[in-house]
Amino acid sequence: MDFRQLSRFLAVVDTGSFNRAADLLAVSQPSLSRSIQQLEASLGGPLFDRGAGGAVPTSMATELLPHARIILKDRERALDAIGQFRGGEGEVLELGCDAAFAVGRLPQALARLSAVRPAIQTRVREGSMNDLLDLLREGSLSMVLGPRAPFVDLDNLSFQAVAVDSASALIRADHPALSEGQPATLQTLASLQWIVPDNSVLLEGWHQIFEGVGLPIPDIGLRTSSLALTRGCLLTGDFVSVGDYTTFAQEIEAGKVLQVELGPQRYERPVGIFHRLHARSTPGEKALALILKEQG
Repeated sequence: MDFRQLSRFLAVVDTGSFNRAADLLAVSQPSLSRSIQQLEASLGGPLFDRGAGGAVPTSMATELLPHARIILKDRERALDAIGQFRGGEGEVLELGCDAAFAVGRLPQALARLSAVRPAIQTRVREGSMNDLLDLLREGSLSMVLGPRAPFVDLDNLSFQAVAVDSASALIRADHPALSEGQPATLQTLASLQWIVPDNSVLLEGWHQIFEGVGLPIPDIGLRTSSLALTRGCLLTGDFVSVGDYTTFAQEIEAGKVLQVELGPQRYERPVGIFHRLHARSTPGEKALALILKEQG
């Protein structure tokens, strides 16, 4: 088994075809087939079932796939590290983060990282935590930044907390439901339309906020995973939402959005850094982790 064989194996898996993989890699189809046959011989079994529908991975291929991705990605990172050691290009950080982290903690952290380690290049992918953690497991990402919610599966992963976020209800300061001079309460907000996260587990937690204090479940006006859409609707419509201070700090400090405490059922969760279990952190990753812990 060698790196070229694994690279060609992944190309066939990703394209679903030996011909398309050969075109992608700019190699001949016979050469690609020989590499796959050599890999199969070293593993002791077939990796693909070929048919009219293309190349279908076998159970052995499915088992090999995540390991192959990790091996090739770790090789790439090792070459980057050696290049940096020899005075070549700087380290490349491949990060994943959820929307809240992208607009909250990450911009300031990356600004500080750039100041102390200007040679580092950072690539950031934003998405749902489940998808990002899958990419982390397979080696496509080196770190994922976000919340450690109760439903998050830590299989083959480690988590390092840097802070604890406490969610509160969020409402536009000039919302017509607010009486002048009177503080907003959860009882007031229960009769309004809410923007809620498009996640069944988080939605259940939102239900429990009201059930825990004997209030009816409010009407859902918008269900979305888009933080930009939530912010826009919160500022222009008669909605109420839920979120942490860090994510909406600019609007809260400008007096455009008010926070309303959720009472005894308020939702708290640690926020921090996910790594692959037993993975060795690079100098750049260590520097970013330190910055995030100092920010809190």
